[in-house]
Amino acid sequence: MVVFEKSSHFAYHLIKEIKSRVRIGEGAYENDGFLQEKPLQRTFDALVGFKNIIETLKCNKVLCIATSALRDAPNSKPFIKKVKQNLKIDIKIIEGKKEAYYGAVAAKNLLMPINSAITIDIGGGSTELALIKDGQVADTISIDIGTVRLKELFLDKKASSDEIEEYINEKISDIPKSFNMENLIVIGGTTRSFSELIMKKIEYPLKTVHGFEYNLDDYTDLLEEIKKSDLLNLKNLNIKKDRIDTIREGLYIFSKISKKLHSKKIITSGVGVREGVYLCDLLRNSNHTFPKNFRLSLKSLSDRFGLKDRQNSSIVRYTKQLFHALKYLHGIDDRYIDILTTSAKLYNIGVCLNYYEKNLHSFYFIINGLNYGFSHNEKILMALLIKYHMKKLPSRDDLKIYENLLPDIKIVNWLSFILSLSNCLHKDLADDRFSFEYTNHTLHVKSSKKLYLASECIKKLAKPASFAIVLED
Repeated sequence: MVVFEKSSHFAYHLIKEIKSRVRIGEGAYENDGFLQEKPLQRTFDALVGFKNIIETLKCNKVLCIATSALRDAPNSKPFIKKVKQNLKIDIKIIEGKKEAYYGAVAAKNLLMPINSAITIDIGGGSTELALIKDGQVADTISIDIGTVRLKELFLDKKASSDEIEEYINEKISDIPKSFNMENLIVIGGTTRSFSELIMKKIEYPLKTVHGFEYNLDDYTDLLEEIKKSDLLNLKNLNIKKDRIDTIREGLYIFSKISKKLHSKKIITSGVGVREGVYLCDLLRNSNHTFPKNFRLSLKSLSDRFGLKDRQNSSIVRYTKQLFHALKYLHGIDDRYIDILTTSAKLYNIGVCLNYYEKNLHSFYFIINGLNYGFSHNEKILMALLIKYHMKKLPSRDDLKIYENLLPDIKIVNWLSFILSLSNCLHKDLADDRFSFEYTNHTLHVKSSKKLYLASECIKKLAKPASFAIVLED
């Protein structure tokens, strides 16, 4: 269960999340799909708790969906009726293709911009695939293979790996070639746990799994090791306790499907069906897509922490102008302008916590709050630009822990300097209109006002190259 709170027309943020592993389909696959009494009771008890949260938080809209287990069960209707009568919660059973669509909607809206990819969501009873083409969901597939289904039909009965793989191969044989794609977006607990295991193995510097990328060929040995492990070995591999009993099954499916699709680059999604359901409701009048250039995390942070639009807009304007004026010196690709201007919008967010050490606070806000719409590389670069701006140019030692996610240190230093210089020019908070010109190893800054505070600030800045700065009023 997740609870989202809106902060403006399209922006929202998560305020509550709770998981209960009720395993409603437990035992069903051995009993012709009939849901069993104990799992049904566990599910009802969890929904009672969810209902209490709904009432306490005064939620004004409730969306409740059920997937494979209820979809397949001949006895699902009495349970749905019981929940409706006793808890006033309407459970909507969705088809597998709709489930795939919801996961894809979440991924395409909340990951960094991705033009073409396949999403895979491995659940307990089924696995969903969606084809994202030209930024839109072009096709969806639902396959009747899932972790709990495989566990009960094969692994609990000590079936051989050959039997399991033969069963999976038969189930996935009809996946069309149009789904062959290098980019594979993984959704759901099994593949997310595998990504987290890789992050630990390589001592990845960020804790956020959403947006984590890796090359599958680099970790096929680890994948095969997990598939062949017993429960004791899984514990030794630091597999999460709540995933130990189904991760092997999930990775059997993941391994087979990724090979069939010829997928190489894996992109981890921390969002899935639940966010897709919400977004399809939120964006029902805009083709289930955020407006162009809308950044959810950026807007949400701005809404919640009252960023001063006028002050930030001046810094944003100066950074753009300075980037172009100094292009001859830095030679940085224009794609970094977006990184620079987003940093300018967020540079002062740390003041919301405390003015002192505001740069460090801003760093943590961005690392932990700027999750949707940006890659890990973009996020860490912006966080570091803000952390060191106005203080010093970051050294190789400062960046060492993040070096695999960052561009060349020259680029980092130049972007940091431009952000710092823009801040200096806005020292008196006047929305001045500057003109910038670089000639004869000198940056000429022209203004209609006296720039005493700016001049004092600029004298303290470390520059990434040897040139003069002259203020002219």
